[in-house]
Amino acid sequence: MSHIHINFEHVNYSYEKSVPILQDITFTAHENDSIGLIGANGVGKSTLLKLLVGLNPDYEGSIRVEEMPVVKEMLPKVREKIGYVFQDSDSQLFMSTVFEDVAFAPRNYGLPETEVEQRVSHALEQIHIGHLRDKQIYKLSGGEKKMASIATILAMTPDIILMDEPSMGLSPIFVNEIFDIIKEVSAGGTTVLLVEQNAKKALGIADRAYVLETGNIVLTGEAKALMNDESIKKAYLGE
Repeated sequence: MSHIHINFEHVNYSYEKSVPILQDITFTAHENDSIGLIGANGVGKSTLLKLLVGLNPDYEGSIRVEEMPVVKEMLPKVREKIGYVFQDSDSQLFMSTVFEDVAFAPRNYGLPETEVEQRVSHALEQIHIGHLRDKQIYKLSGGEKKMASIATILAMTPDIILMDEPSMGLSPIFVNEIFDIIKEVSAGGTTVLLVEQNAKKALGIADRAYVLETGNIVLTGEAKALMNDESIKKAYLGE
């Protein structure tokens, strides 16, 4: 049995007590798992990711990352295990060039400059953007910014990667490239939790999927099987 990387047990979360966002969420993700979270806007998918890294701390229930409870005093250790690719790349990129952005976290952790260089080069090569190494961030296209954002996470070699709507606003060519990268990262042994409105793409690369509606998990199963579920086809695949 593979190691459990993420464990939610009966988790509830509300921004206001009268407005529940997540209700009785229970699921696990093991190492090497690739899990898609699909559903309409506002059903709590992105909120679930934020709970995992302690951005929304006042939840009910139990959340554990590699057996560590996601509570205030454990957040530094929890965050060492997780890389979070934000929905908005401009929230993630703040240095002058691609190299400086990808190098920021390894440097911040005090790694030797030779290792920083190796990690940056490997991350950029892994997603085929070595040619953008010295390009200024403000000159990047939306798709290039998303690629650079992913590289900043890969440079830290996390056990778990959270991706929040990675295809949003991108041209088809970048969407295809990003989903190819997600498949490669997952195949390399990293647990991937993917929030995605493009259900067809998500189900095409995930091992398992959870369907959320109004803060509840209403359906779960092997991604390939869900692709053939009539209710999923009608609601999310446009078939």
